[in-house]
Amino acid sequence: MDIQKTILTPFNRSLGNGAAMGQLFLAAVEHVITARDTTVIVKLINAAKAKKDSQAERAVRITFAAIFDGAKTVKAKNGFAIQIKDATINNDNANTLKALVGDGVSMRGDKWSKSFKATDDTAIEIDYIKAANNLLKRGYDAATLFNAMQAASKDIAKKAA
Repeated sequence: MDIQKTILTPFNRSLGNGAAMGQLFLAAVEHVITARDTTVIVKLINAAKAKKDSQAERAVRITFAAIFDGAKTVKAKNGFAIQIKDATINNDNANTLKALVGDGVSMRGDKWSKSFKATDDTAIEIDYIKAANNLLKRGYDAATLFNAMQAASKDIAKKAA
């Protein structure tokens, strides 16, 4: 199967159409399951990044993480790679993916995101240093940001107690 012609190019063209994205993502996941090659998923994420489509990128990452429990993102020479050596396939989430695609549900919709909602904090990678640097580059004062974070954490601690 020529992944470029059957999955990558059509996915890149369908970034505005959530239902078509879902069908192509399912084809990519099925390829990963049979070939144990995650390159196609990395390329889907990179395609969404290239078009500055953070919603599509997030949907691909979260859905893939829900299907492959224990998949790891690692730095590589040319960006990042996804390792599934120690990962297990979550058949319930794989079946959910097939059902959503069969029903024509959009990858951009609430139904999709609620179906694959992250259950723990490790499923979604957040780079706090990168986020802080972005705020600083946009002109926010470092001391003010620090004070705001302290105040927010105190509020959360009070609510939890």
